[in-house]
Amino acid sequence: MKFFTKEIGSYPFGVWIALFALILIFLAWLMQAYSLINWEGAVKLGVQDESFTGDMTERAMADVERGVAIADILWALPITIIAFIGLLRKEFIGFIAAMMVFAICVYFPLFYIFRESTSFDIVLAVIFLWAVPSLFGISGLWMNRNIFEK
Repeated sequence: MKFFTKEIGSYPFGVWIALFALILIFLAWLMQAYSLINWEGAVKLGVQDESFTGDMTERAMADVERGVAIADILWALPITIIAFIGLLRKEFIGFIAAMMVFAICVYFPLFYIFRESTSFDIVLAVIFLWAVPSLFGISGLWMNRNIFEK
């Protein structure tokens, strides 16, 4: 785990990993924002599973997914932005916000893994695009936590 603390430019390698993970996560929240603007377009892109034009069950699941998208935009997106800026400035608030974002991004793939209606390709996407980078981000930041202390 020493490679996480190796300095590469202005930051240790572990912080670079966390910043990269935050960029991937930010893209997820942008997809959620697109879903709120054009839900059926997001379904066609594969960003959302459930449609408001299907049967009653599918419409109800789409309502649940829309609620999750709203929560992501109101809560997770701002924290992700705070985390990214805070890490760039080597501020403690960036460290804390990044850990919060990474916790969300480890949790929500678990939700999709254990949900029967989710397709396997969505499960793989959330694991490899958000859960794995988040776990590396947590490790990288934790190994370099001393640079965020004041």
